[in-house]
Amino acid sequence: MMVSHSYLGGFFKSMTAKKVLVIDDSIMIRKMVKSILSGKYDVLEASDGKSGLDAARKIFPDLILLDFVMPKYNGYQTLQAIRRVEGLQNVPVIMISGLKEQVTEHVPEPFTEFDFLEKPFEADVLVARIQNFLTPDPVQPVSAATSRSTPAEIRQVSPSADEPSMQMVLNRLTSTETLLVQGIENLIQREVVARFNELNVRIEHQDNMIKAIGQRMDKISEQIDHQNKGLMVILRELKSLQGK
Repeated sequence: MMVSHSYLGGFFKSMTAKKVLVIDDSIMIRKMVKSILSGKYDVLEASDGKSGLDAARKIFPDLILLDFVMPKYNGYQTLQAIRRVEGLQNVPVIMISGLKEQVTEHVPEPFTEFDFLEKPFEADVLVARIQNFLTPDPVQPVSAATSRSTPAEIRQVSPSADEPSMQMVLNRLTSTETLLVQGIENLIQREVVARFNELNVRIEHQDNMIKAIGQRMDKISEQIDHQNKGLMVILRELKSLQGK
């Protein structure tokens, strides 16, 4: 049976592709990252810390892209759980967040347990950061044959300075889309955090009011009890006088 070269190429690529696990509660961010890394890495997704931990145990990824602000378990709690799994202690982790101040509240800088990438980030920045971990081999020098190419040959294969290549345009469009998606996500996230903070302030104010009311009620109860004891004394005195 004849097997096509394209099939074999795809088979060996799937066998050798590095696995990147994206743990983020935003489906927009997960799909965006998957689109950016498509063709470069085998990208897997998880929507929260718990499912991300389960996925990491099963697939043992080569790198984890981990959002910090998530429900149930935040990024640092998820990272601590991942580090307790045998075989995942040294997997590279890139923490991403649009709220760096929340990360530094849990982990002071400089970050040593993970790399940090602040949202919004451009597509080429993300790819370069991942390649820094997963492509340690140095870039091969230009061969002697290539270096002997004539200027005419170089001009023939190089894109014109006046006419940007289609790939450059596509890269710029992807980068713009990436920043737009992350910008929207970041605005929503900041609004949600601001609302939660406002709600917490209100709850704390109400708790203080309830506590003050409770203290006042206790004081009134003490006064009533004291008055009742005084009335009992007066009643006993009246009964003793009537008995006389």
